[in-house]
Amino acid sequence: MSDLKSKIEAVLFCMPDGVSIRKLSSICGIGASGKIRKIINDIKADYEKRDAGIKLVELNDVWKFQVKDEHLELVENAAEPEMSKSVLETLGYIAWKKEILQSSLVKARSTKSYEHIKELEDRGLIEAEPYKNTRKLRPSKKFYKYFNLKEGEILNSDKLESQS
Repeated sequence: MSDLKSKIEAVLFCMPDGVSIRKLSSICGIGASGKIRKIINDIKADYEKRDAGIKLVELNDVWKFQVKDEHLELVENAAEPEMSKSVLETLGYIAWKKEILQSSLVKARSTKSYEHIKELEDRGLIEAEPYKNTRKLRPSKKFYKYFNLKEGEILNSDKLESQS
């Protein structure tokens, strides 16, 4: 039971957007969602007893860890984003084009793009292949998985409007 508890805690920790009981059951290979729910409640109680800086909460049938309210300001000041805004903008531009020559990207975004491209390649979010005197850049499979998109799918203004 404690092995299953530690597995569930690890999964919860790795899923910042949260996870449903059903998905947890599937990930852990346990068919009994009641058993999963009991373990989650045990984990929640453990964190409450410890007076930890985080809490386990359920929102819209999804369980996830959150920073306790009294620590939000501290965390907001300490937390750093995974990527800078300019790197995200470069990634967005590559994704919007689906495939772009590095030379065209640099013309559109400035020479700072070389640093952005290096970071995005290191993170595995874009792929590059040689092409004449430059390189072709495109979003990687990891990009689509990271942003929860189907491969080749890019949100456009029509899609955004239909979702609102």
